[in-house]
Amino acid sequence: MEITLKQPYSFYQIGKRGNQEDARFPDENMPQGCQPVFVVCDGVGGQDKGEVASRTVADAIGEYMHRFDLSQPFTRDDFSRVLKHAYSAVEKKMTRDTRGMATTMTFVCFSASGVFCAHIGDSRIYQIRPEVGIMYRSEDHSLVNALVHSGNITPEEAIDHPQSNIITRCIGYVESDQEPSAATALQITDVEAGDYFFLCTDGVLHCLDDDAIYDIISSSIPDADKIRRMADLCRFSSDNNTAFLIGVEGVDREGSAQIEEDEDHVDNSDSTTSPIEVEMDRVWEVSPAVAKEGNPISRFFKNLFS
Repeated sequence: MEITLKQPYSFYQIGKRGNQEDARFPDENMPQGCQPVFVVCDGVGGQDKGEVASRTVADAIGEYMHRFDLSQPFTRDDFSRVLKHAYSAVEKKMTRDTRGMATTMTFVCFSASGVFCAHIGDSRIYQIRPEVGIMYRSEDHSLVNALVHSGNITPEEAIDHPQSNIITRCIGYVESDQEPSAATALQITDVEAGDYFFLCTDGVLHCLDDDAIYDIISSSIPDADKIRRMADLCRFSSDNNTAFLIGVEGVDREGSAQIEEDEDHVDNSDSTTSPIEVEMDRVWEVSPAVAKEGNPISRFFKNLFS
């Protein structure tokens, strides 16, 4: 599979916060001549040096990805190596006074095997197909989301919940007797020309819900105007706000049979997304969770963190 991308666009805004704790890779509003790899991180609020953690992880992942030839499949084992490198980079930056620093992470990589997406925390990834709907939306690693899934609160009670800012996974210091936070990762093979991938920190979600994101991205205006409109709506968010908009220009599926024979490739016979959990050396499959417009899953979580 060969995926051709349109010109990607990004915004990176401080909002109403006193300092910027978001980070992105590539660190440009209009990335040029780079690998098709995109990372968005958000330093964990209330922790020391969140801006150091987010910048360290974004840069470490971006630098490490130059080791891979993305004309070949990017596998789950490849991502496990990337995640290890990110944890190692953060650990090297830590001192006794900054062991509390941590960050969320979203990662999207376009390769011969499709689109590899992974996230830790409550920064989010969308795959949007105009005139069809939201094909995929990552589920936040958050306390409120866990409470909803466990049945302790209803989706309605989750909206504006006072603990909605508490996340359950992040990249940060790992005690010797603890396991590092796992990334929820998936390989998307259902990709079409005209699709969009959208990465954002939760500061964007304070201003834009799923409907607004879908409507803007699905509109007929140029991509540069789409990202500008979203940036304008998020400019005075209560939090830092960062996003990438990546449009798919074309998809050539020649050679897909060879990819399917790769034992490391995460494939699904019906060409939908196949979620996997990746925790450093351990990789295992979990049940599918594809959020399509009109699907109960999408309605269930639609306004959860808006």
